[in-house]
Amino acid sequence: MARSKGFQGIVGRKKATTWGTAVVPAAGDGIEVLSIVPSGGTGAIEDNQITGRVTQREANAGLRNLTVVYRTGLRYEGNGRDIALLMGTAGVPATVDTSGRKHTFKIKDDVDGIFATLAYESIKDTKVEELTSVKFNSLKLSGKAGERIELEVNGIVRDWTDASGSNTTTSIDSVTLPSNREFALFHQAVLLMNAQSGGSLSGSDAVYISGFEINIERNLEARFSTGGGDKCDEPIPNGFAKVSGSIEFPALQDGTGGNAAFLAEQMALTRKKATLTITSPNLAGAATEYFQHKLWLPNLQFGEAKVGIPGPGGPTWSVPFMAWHVTAVPTGFTAGYLDALTWDNSNQDTADALA
Repeated sequence: MARSKGFQGIVGRKKATTWGTAVVPAAGDGIEVLSIVPSGGTGAIEDNQITGRVTQREANAGLRNLTVVYRTGLRYEGNGRDIALLMGTAGVPATVDTSGRKHTFKIKDDVDGIFATLAYESIKDTKVEELTSVKFNSLKLSGKAGERIELEVNGIVRDWTDASGSNTTTSIDSVTLPSNREFALFHQAVLLMNAQSGGSLSGSDAVYISGFEINIERNLEARFSTGGGDKCDEPIPNGFAKVSGSIEFPALQDGTGGNAAFLAEQMALTRKKATLTITSPNLAGAATEYFQHKLWLPNLQFGEAKVGIPGPGGPTWSVPFMAWHVTAVPTGFTAGYLDALTWDNSNQDTADALA
């Protein structure tokens, strides 16, 4: 019996068109992961009939409730599909500075028909596992000082198999990675923030943070019907999509060298606007366009701050926030960037992430 000595294969994920029907990831569909964890299984329908004994007879198989989560280092090129499958809007990227391409991911109200097949080789040349249909329901972008920035993606799964007729040890060998494998690093990030009704963001609006987290959540519910049997139908919305997160900082630049003004604004639920820009030192275009991720947050309100235990370097603050959509684009924001979050990604990938 073959024994796995640790996860060895590349994960392939490819947008599918029919819920419950697998597609086969191939060239350009690969992603390197830190971990991938499918979980769940078939529920048991207990037999509560009285039989004259104190123990029960065997149960019937119930519904399959399956999920998956995977973690990966954020790269400037190659994560567009992970972002787009959750956000819902991608499109052919705009050409910028000759060879540079700018992908714009927006939150779509309706994500019907947007899902993927995931396949990965859990035992090299021996075992391929397939998640036939996966609909993403949350994404977390996070970074801490001195580390790589990471993505964590969660999805609702229709079915799992390790005996697929589509994704096999032969087909998985055709999966390739993007050519650019440059990681996005925390020290490359810049957070700018000022009043929601204030002027354009500039360098003087920098907030010096030691960590951040941004969560995008689709409130999706797995529905079951006789059409799907014991497997879920395509999940549907069951409430608002939400954008939230937190920032951590040892001190905040507020013009006076202290945190008092910012904390007072928190208690008043003062509205802010912000951009988080993560920029590579390498050009994606011919002259001025760098590899980059830029997240636009037009309307933020902060919650209750938590203070870490003071040490030789002083206290560290952790501040949660919620992000909202707006009806008018804030000063300095790109036209049409009204959603709670819009995500730009500049690289050299010419393909629509949802193609």
